[in-house]
Amino acid sequence: MRHVLMVAFHYPPLAGSPGALRARAFVSYLPRSGWQPHVLAPCTRAYAETECEAAVPPEGSIHRSWALDARRHLGWRGRYPELAAVPDRWASWAPSAVIAGLSIIRRYPIEAIWSTYPIATSHLIAATLARLSGLPWVAEFRDPVAPEASPRMQCWAQRAIERRAIKGATRSVFVTPGALADCRSRFGDFGDRFALIPNGYDDALEPVYATEEASRRPNDPVRLVHSGHLYRHGRNPDALLKAVALLKAQGRIDAGRLRIIFRNSQEDAFYQRQIDDLNLSDIISLEPRIPHAQALREQRSANGLLLLQGPEFNRQIPAKLFEYLRARKPVLALVDNGGDTAALLDELGGALRVASDDAERIAEALSMFVHELYDGRHADTGRWAVDEMALARFSRARQTETLAALLCQATAAGKAD
Repeated sequence: MRHVLMVAFHYPPLAGSPGALRARAFVSYLPRSGWQPHVLAPCTRAYAETECEAAVPPEGSIHRSWALDARRHLGWRGRYPELAAVPDRWASWAPSAVIAGLSIIRRYPIEAIWSTYPIATSHLIAATLARLSGLPWVAEFRDPVAPEASPRMQCWAQRAIERRAIKGATRSVFVTPGALADCRSRFGDFGDRFALIPNGYDDALEPVYATEEASRRPNDPVRLVHSGHLYRHGRNPDALLKAVALLKAQGRIDAGRLRIIFRNSQEDAFYQRQIDDLNLSDIISLEPRIPHAQALREQRSANGLLLLQGPEFNRQIPAKLFEYLRARKPVLALVDNGGDTAALLDELGGALRVASDDAERIAEALSMFVHELYDGRHADTGRWAVDEMALARFSRARQTETLAALLCQATAAGKAD
């Protein structure tokens, strides 16, 4: 068995994090490909929210080191020292993590280091450990590095860490074709080191996916669910809310025919004002975060699922999309036609796509969507069929095989150097 050190800020029991679920799946499946993972993560006090899920699969070992969240632990009334958040709010994790990482490298026959962004401190830790140990490093970018809205020092630091990772890592991993292409356009000399490992769904959750769904009685309203965060830019439901208001004013939908749930929006007060202003509180509700397994069951029991992904996120694909498709429920996708999400849906099927910012077109698509679900005709049209063979490529087990192969390539390249 070969050994890999995995530097991951996002790791259970951190709540509501697709990155934590991805890292945990890698840890769970890597031993099947001959790699023993050792996870280096921050102490749980660094997490704003945790949930009671197993922190480490039996196959892995976890090592936690001291860390603070600058905003929560050093801040006062929302303000905190800018230097304490460079390159991010968890910069305090780096010194203890480097010490812990060197100890792990001495205790175990570590052959490679892996780290994952969007917490830039993870890459900073991995870069330091790779330099001190001489071990090959695989750097993963789950999100594009786009800190333009960040404070100036934080922006500079994150760009510097990105350059260091792209130029110093033996392999760089991206989760969407758009993100990979963007980095190749900026760092073309290192493009032969780039690899794609998309997000996906976890085969270990099959019992949840197979949960018997609740049947909808003929006169019940259609229940649509959006799981996860909303953003004022890029994932703002404004056009959707206007479309619902338009249909309601025309008498084409009402609370007896449609209910929409936004689960864990992160800004309930802001979106509730929009809902109230449009007189939609009888149709649309904002609900709090629930544990991941419970969220999957909610998706399974819904009549349809909502996806919002504006042009600001064209180089990203929401992790929840793969879970949506695995739940085999019709998806109304409000996405930009030129983005990676639209391209994936064209390949996999299972969704009705409409431009994310066109309220009138959304209204027509939503009306058709709801009526098909309400009348039970969606099962007969074949419109919502997912290409199961294509979807299977996105299972976490298969993706981990790709990661294991990259680790082997990285160690071989390291020995060659």
